[in-house]
Amino acid sequence: MWKKLIFTVVLVAFVGVRFASSLTCYSCNDATSCKNPTVQTCSNATANATSDWLSTYHNDVPEVGGSQSFLCANLTYYTGPQIPPTTPLGPNNTLTSEFLGCAHPDIRICARNLTDPDARAHWKSHCGVCYTDNCNYDGPAGTFSGSAYTIIGSISALLLTKVLS
Repeated sequence: MWKKLIFTVVLVAFVGVRFASSLTCYSCNDATSCKNPTVQTCSNATANATSDWLSTYHNDVPEVGGSQSFLCANLTYYTGPQIPPTTPLGPNNTLTSEFLGCAHPDIRICARNLTDPDARAHWKSHCGVCYTDNCNYDGPAGTFSGSAYTIIGSISALLLTKVLS
């Protein structure tokens, strides 16, 4: 009886930690660091840092006092031929600036206008936002998603329950 109770408490604790944690996004702020981005947990501080970074290129970034929810952003500026949003940059494109990170939904990151008129005339953007963990980076195809870990954990819990009963 005690084994089942302890197992249930531990299982609930692991599942609860997954639901209690905030959104996580990949993070980098230049082309070099975006080759191997880090992971950050979204908070008002990380979203404010995104707004500060955006302000270096855009003059119309609104100030947001705080948010209860966040999104992951992927913003790339490049020069060269126009490409569809789902196509990776080709050999004729030059990467000018790249950013991955957490953002406040209210700043509408993909709707910002560049401050510099020359950049506005020549740079093109590739921008995307998403709302699930680590969704803002097209990294290695062989990485596990959060749902894969959930499935593996559920199967393990079922097998362990069967063995203990």
